[in-house]
Amino acid sequence: MTDRVCIVTGGNSGIGFELCRGMAAAGFHVVMVSRGTERGQPALEALQTEFGDSVEMMLCDMSDLSNIPTLHAAFTSKFDRLDVLLNNAGAMWGKRENTAQGHEMTFGVNHIGYFVMTQTFLPLLKATEGSRIINTASEAHKVASLKLNDLNREKKRYSQWRTYGNSKLCNILFTRTLARKLEGTNIITHCFHPGVVRTRFGSGSSGLMRLFWPFFRPFMISSKRGASTGLHLALSEDAGSTTGEYWARSKRNRGNRHARNDDNANRLWELTEGMLDE
Repeated sequence: MTDRVCIVTGGNSGIGFELCRGMAAAGFHVVMVSRGTERGQPALEALQTEFGDSVEMMLCDMSDLSNIPTLHAAFTSKFDRLDVLLNNAGAMWGKRENTAQGHEMTFGVNHIGYFVMTQTFLPLLKATEGSRIINTASEAHKVASLKLNDLNREKKRYSQWRTYGNSKLCNILFTRTLARKLEGTNIITHCFHPGVVRTRFGSGSSGLMRLFWPFFRPFMISSKRGASTGLHLALSEDAGSTTGEYWARSKRNRGNRHARNDDNANRLWELTEGMLDE
């Protein structure tokens, strides 16, 4: 049985791919989670060229939550531990779409996907000494206008950037509440801003953002640099000394006042559980 195992969702490209590389280089057996084989297989082959069988792929489309128990079953059939869960899968949709469960797509994948992945794998994480849960968030939380009575943004005109910012604020609030709920378990959880990274991220946008996104690419940082803070949180003793924090450039960051609102963090957790019980 492999000594240390990690999962990286959205691991076939961009930041996720570099998270896979970094974790494999640190000696982990890496399970790269991809939505499908079309983009997943080339990424897997590239990683296996460098790291051999220490990287493997499992499939899970986060836009349908019913896929997550299937992923869990496949994982636990091979592994009896999970040292690090890197919740990284996510995107921004240029027009309003819904997940298989009827949630707005950006919120559903970027927040509810993290929530359900974490809850599903939590027993295994608790059974693994010194495990960590790392969530990819963003400075985009600063443009959020989160309404807890309208998490699916049904009462407002769809705004791709505002909706994305809301989902990233949810990532931070989720991390804060998760840390409190995990007190006494020795599980560390953090979230981080990777920076404005030169990835396919903007390809799903629409309107002016899609038009101008390519012009900003020369000023963006590499995926490798974008993954560096996530790897710091997954691997360093520094990140293991605290929990429930938001990081940027491998340093602790306060985020804005909305990101520090524990009342909203607790309420978001309750509302998310309610949505999943419907």
